[in-house]
Amino acid sequence: NNRSIRELDRELNRIKREKKKSEIEMKRLAKQGQMKAVKHLAKDIIRMKDSETKFIKLKAELRSLSAQMDSMAATAQLQKAMKNVSKTLVTLGNQIKLPELQAALQKYQIENERMEMKQEMIGDAMDDVLDADSDEEEEIIAKVCDEIGLDLGDALQDPKMKKKNEDIDDDKDVDQDLQKRLNNLKR
Repeated sequence: NNRSIRELDRELNRIKREKKKSEIEMKRLAKQGQMKAVKHLAKDIIRMKDSETKFIKLKAELRSLSAQMDSMAATAQLQKAMKNVSKTLVTLGNQIKLPELQAALQKYQIENERMEMKQEMIGDAMDDVLDADSDEEEEIIAKVCDEIGLDLGDALQDPKMKKKNEDIDDDKDVDQDLQKRLNNLKR
């Protein structure tokens, strides 16, 4: 198909070159006054234009046919692929037995729930053990602090919380100062 189109293109270009040559020749003969030869070349040019138009139409039809053939080939490939997919689906459907699949899924669900319960129990036991350790730690720290004479609340307080408490105290001082000024203004 593509070869035929290329051949048509070559022929079309040859006709165009011949037409240009004839036009140039026609002008030269017209200057010389040879009107019979000019009429004959004019008929040749008209015939060449008609041939050019026919070649262009033929080329367009060949391209259209080529596109249709490509489309048909793609459709055939799609049909073949769909046939293979349907065969595969039938084979797969025959291999999977629904009752067995449902039983396997139920068994998986039961085992999964058992594992979740075991993990939850282990997590609770670990939390209890860790909480007991933290209670013992607090008792030992309190005992040591009592022996040294430190106030446990101030010593173990988070630095951020200390800063917050200091800011609150500063705010109270500012509020008291403002209240005093307001009272002085009222007098």
